[in-house]
Amino acid sequence: MNYQIKRTKEFSQKIKGSKFIGRAYPVESRESAKSIIKAVEDEHRKATHICWAYRILQNGESLGYCSDAGEPHGSAGPPILAAIEGRQLVNTLCVVIRYFGGTKLGIGGLIRAYGGTAAEVLELAEKKSFIETINLAIQVSINDYSDLMRILRKYRLSVQPEFSSESVTVKIQTIPGDLDRLQNDVRSISSAILINE
Repeated sequence: MNYQIKRTKEFSQKIKGSKFIGRAYPVESRESAKSIIKAVEDEHRKATHICWAYRILQNGESLGYCSDAGEPHGSAGPPILAAIEGRQLVNTLCVVIRYFGGTKLGIGGLIRAYGGTAAEVLELAEKKSFIETINLAIQVSINDYSDLMRILRKYRLSVQPEFSSESVTVKIQTIPGDLDRLQNDVRSISSAILINE
C-alpha cells in the first residue's frame, strides 16, 4: 500500500548551530516538484544548501529523484529519499533547507541531520492512501455518446465531456485494475478512439 501526504507541512530544528527547515509537499509530477523546488530556492536565497528528494508513481512504476545541492555526495539527498521511501510515500516532495551555523557536522552528522529533519516533517504530515489512476481520453461520434455513457456508468466514472459538431471527447480517470476491461468495452463502440493522456 502506498500513501501520499494530504497537504504541505513544515518542521525546523537547530543542530550544532545550523538551522534545518524541512518541508513536505504533495506533488503530481516531476514538473510540479521542480517548480516547488525553484520557488523554495527563490524564497531562501541566503540558505547555505537546499537539498531535496521526491518520489513519483507513474504508470505503475515508482521513480525517486534527489539532490545533495553541494553537500558531500550522498549526505543529504539520499537520506531524504530514504525517509520518503521508508514511509511508503509516493507523489511526495521533501525539501530540507540548511542555514550553516559555523560547526561542521561531518558526513555521518549530515546524513543524520538531513534524514532526521525529513523524517520529522514526514511524520507530522497527515497521510492518505494513494490509489494510482490512469488518465484516458475517449472520442466517439455524437450518435454513440449514450452508448459510451452507459459503459462509463458501469465503472462509476465521472466524466468531463467536450462536444464538437460531430464528436464528443470524454476525459476520465480509471484504476489500473479496470483498464483492460474498460478499453475492451469501449472498443465495442465502432466510432471510439482511445487516447492515453
